[in-house]
Amino acid sequence: MNKRKALINEYKERKRRGCVYLITNTTTGQYIIGYSANIESEQNKFQFGQMTGVAFHPKLRQNWAELRAHAFTFKILEELEQKPGQSHEAFMDDLQALEQLYRATLDPAQEY
Repeated sequence: MNKRKALINEYKERKRRGCVYLITNTTTGQYIIGYSANIESEQNKFQFGQMTGVAFHPKLRQNWAELRAHAFTFKILEELEQKPGQSHEAFMDDLQALEQLYRATLDPAQEY
């Protein structure tokens, strides 16, 4: 029982790495920018979509079907590690603010 509690505590206290990411249609130049508290999850979703042919994001569905997955790239714009003692909500707020900073540098006409 103690081992189980130790594993649960270890899981809760793990360092979280979030990111701001950019998915770009290399054919049209259109993009989707987003953020996530789990960097590995976003990378895995994109790779799964490439392997299966299923669009990573609903807004990409039509172009993904027409152009196929090879026409899209996934790029991590910035990684952010959750600070010790920082709440999940505060961490998400930081990621959202970081996304807004990157969004301001991109052409809004090219966003999906």
